[in-house]
Amino acid sequence: MRVLIGIGGGIAAYKVCEIISTLFKAEIEVKVILTTGGEQFITPLTVSTLSRHPAYTDRDFWQPIHHRPLHIELGEWADLLLIAPLTANTLAKLAYGLADNLLTNTVLASTCPILLAPAMNTEMWNQAAVQRNWQLLSQDSRYHAAGPAIGLLACDRVGMGRMAEPEEILPYIHSLLHTHGKLDLVGKNLLISTGGTREFFDPVRFIGNPATGKMGLALAQAAVHRGAQVTLVHGTLPDVQIDRRVNLIPVINSEDMHHKMLAHFPNADIVLMSAAVADVKPAQYSDRKLPKKLLPTELKLAPVPDIIAALGKIKQPHQKLIGFAAQTGDIIAPALEKLERKQLDAIVANPVDLPESGFGSDRNQAVILKPNGERIDILPCAKLEMAHQILDRIY
Repeated sequence: MRVLIGIGGGIAAYKVCEIISTLFKAEIEVKVILTTGGEQFITPLTVSTLSRHPAYTDRDFWQPIHHRPLHIELGEWADLLLIAPLTANTLAKLAYGLADNLLTNTVLASTCPILLAPAMNTEMWNQAAVQRNWQLLSQDSRYHAAGPAIGLLACDRVGMGRMAEPEEILPYIHSLLHTHGKLDLVGKNLLISTGGTREFFDPVRFIGNPATGKMGLALAQAAVHRGAQVTLVHGTLPDVQIDRRVNLIPVINSEDMHHKMLAHFPNADIVLMSAAVADVKPAQYSDRKLPKKLLPTELKLAPVPDIIAALGKIKQPHQKLIGFAAQTGDIIAPALEKLERKQLDAIVANPVDLPESGFGSDRNQAVILKPNGERIDILPCAKLEMAHQILDRIY
């Protein structure tokens, strides 16, 4: 996998160093084009050291040709082109197909997906001309956008125009390398549940589980990157930056999740029930913290709503309902039983008793099972990669 990064002239250029380093550690080959403005903020030595490749500048572009033209070579080499920070000047050139430097010539000489990470002052971003240029690029399926975000800018203003953080850009890069930029979920509404629920028996004590919500969050990221409208009904979630295009619906317990899933279900084309919902709850709840001496020695339990079974009963022919089964030991037999009993279109069975799998891990593995007997094995991989493999195979 090969990523070409074009660095524009802005203070946010320093963030790109982390992106280059992280991609290299993930064994993704990186080459960098430094614009004349970009060189004012970081040096060719910095990016060449991080990428283990020479940094390309406009001086290289205008040198005598020894082999093929540099912009042709770089354009054909790249699987993905990231432009970060994207300045108002470069945005305007891209919108109108202008090419007066190495970066813009390489854009026109390439066919790969292009990820844009704009960064500029709020007043600059809000200018009618800038917004017009941005809308022009948004109509071109080659271009994908990470940000901009609202935050503290270099001019000391708080507003729109801050470059997306590396933790938002890096997953997008991995998504585009997997999909090659296809937007196969445009026009689709995805409803995803994730995280663990907490069933309280007093204001500070609850029955719960180790679910972190990472798998559902990866599904939401992957779906948004493929063009879907995503609603994420979540219990626990990791403390990370989440794409602002994801509609977040927080819940606490299984009853909350049941109501929210039913409310949003009619508008959903695909439902992915990856939440670790409690199976039972305390039969009684105290609205005051129980003193330690009054804690029950036996906790009476009551059932909670079976959310996915309820959705299965009202599912329409155009809707797909995908379940998840976190298991220890034999993961297949319980998942097959759940697949049939709950009228699912597919179920994703994953082990939680193997290294780097299940709750809290950044990696996972699974088996997708379908009613027609089809079985698809997903080998150990990052959860975002697993999310894409699930989305590839649920049709």
